[in-house]
Amino acid sequence: MVSMHGFKQKVQIPKHAKRWLFLDLLGSIAGVAGGLGAIVFRKMIELNHWLFFNLLLPNISFYAYGFNWAYIILPALGGLIIGPIIMKFAPETKGHGVPEVMEAVALKGGRIRKRVAFLKVLVSSVTIGSGGSAGREGPIAQIGASIGSFLGEIFKLDSHDIRLLVVCGLSAGIAGTFNAPLGGALFGMEVLYRGIGLFNAVPVIFASVIGAAIVSAYFGTGKVSFQTSTNLTFTNPTELVWYLILGLIFGLISVFWVKLFYAIEDGFAKIGIHDRYKLAIGGAVAGFIGIFYSTYGILGVGYEGINQALAGNFAITLLLTLGILKMIATACTIGSGGSGGIFAPSLYIGAMFGGALGLIFQLIAPGMISHPATYSLAGMAALFAGAAQAPLNVIIMIPEMSNDYSLLPPIMVSSVASFIVAWLFMHGSSIYTLKLERRGVKLRMGRTFILERVKVEEVMTKKVISVRADMPLSALELLIEESDHHGFPVTEEDKLLGIVTFDDLTKIPMDKRAETKVKDILSKSLTVTYPDESVQTALDKMYAKKVGRLPVVDRKAPSRLVGIITRSDIVRAYQIATSRILE
Repeated sequence: MVSMHGFKQKVQIPKHAKRWLFLDLLGSIAGVAGGLGAIVFRKMIELNHWLFFNLLLPNISFYAYGFNWAYIILPALGGLIIGPIIMKFAPETKGHGVPEVMEAVALKGGRIRKRVAFLKVLVSSVTIGSGGSAGREGPIAQIGASIGSFLGEIFKLDSHDIRLLVVCGLSAGIAGTFNAPLGGALFGMEVLYRGIGLFNAVPVIFASVIGAAIVSAYFGTGKVSFQTSTNLTFTNPTELVWYLILGLIFGLISVFWVKLFYAIEDGFAKIGIHDRYKLAIGGAVAGFIGIFYSTYGILGVGYEGINQALAGNFAITLLLTLGILKMIATACTIGSGGSGGIFAPSLYIGAMFGGALGLIFQLIAPGMISHPATYSLAGMAALFAGAAQAPLNVIIMIPEMSNDYSLLPPIMVSSVASFIVAWLFMHGSSIYTLKLERRGVKLRMGRTFILERVKVEEVMTKKVISVRADMPLSALELLIEESDHHGFPVTEEDKLLGIVTFDDLTKIPMDKRAETKVKDILSKSLTVTYPDESVQTALDKMYAKKVGRLPVVDRKAPSRLVGIITRSDIVRAYQIATSRILE
């Protein structure tokens, strides 16, 4: 109660403000949980690394030609250990994790199975700790997202709010594992949520800051992921031309990296052995490369190799070699079914190729380029900007991870240039979304659609007027006139056979319509949608096929018709989505 000139007025908080404050609180809780998850994950990696490299390796080492050939055994053994666990308990934990979270946000209302967080910690820590070439960001993203999803389900929130908590948990984990609160928030908003409103950004920021603070409090403040020297500076504005050229080249390298990654994944898919053993083969390939380059960061996350490149310790030939080998080792580790991220390996690859380009540029223009190692830092940002189609994230995150903001202008130029080139070649797809597109789930980086908030099942017409295959076209013509519909599914014994439209009817002369049956003109090559798909996905299918309606079928029984969605339903979906945003 508030007293004002003798009057008493009750202060009332609007309903939407209460909801927002509650989400801020839950976002903060997700930040705490995400930060703790990042700590547990990093300690598990350290434990597994000690078990494999300090305890096991000395007892199995055997040398020939000056190399320890036992390195090939460690990641192969890690793959043998986690293969059965992944296949039996949680297949979604294999791979780099972020696509699975994106799919959960886009299609499953943000709901992730509760076992995922625990199992992801286990299998990813073994993959990385045993020497598999993979990063921490994918696993911790999936771990944090699982925690956010769990919170949303505990409080019985709607799908929109659960999605937001998934982003909070993911951002907190990323921020904590890389000590980059702003970068973690941007990763969640740009890569996962693909754009976010101001009010929804607040709980994500809370979660990221809290997650980073908790991890810093445990491991100590002031620690950075990459060690940069004072030589990494930018003072000559004309040098931006070379950073622009680097960005354009890295756009092509990004496309090559994405294509190679999925080509190797396809190669493993074609191998005629059980999936659980493919992980051992992928690990063995990474281990074999590690035999010859064990101190250069090929095995594991690879930060020690990045730091050496930033220090300018590598020659052109070695930089190019390490970049290519890291591509192969990472693609084999993750493409075979191993569990780990692609962010850190992408930074490694970018650092190597960037450093090589810096040295090449120095040979071409020695008077302009005094510190070629600076191009390693720009290359790290440029490669991920192109491959993940997320330029804003790395523009902020790379300086934050290195605690060096002097190269912000060249990083911006190279990242944006790489992003544009890669976008032109990949048509808006990314290394994250391509994994989903290959399963029929189409998402695009940087595009936020209002119709993604509404599912097909919410607006589809469930009482469908269908026709039989043996119906004469004269009867179909009468049905079209009476119903004012221009297309009908064709069914027989509750099975969908095809669809027939007014355009199909007009192709048959008037005098032949009485003797012609629907089955003679129906379209059997159907484009369908599913109840759990977003209306935006259905609209994309309509646009691609230039049709005005789509049959809605059961995902588990594709021949069973459960509804139909038309252009008028799309308009109604837009109204529903708009009202939800206003609420």
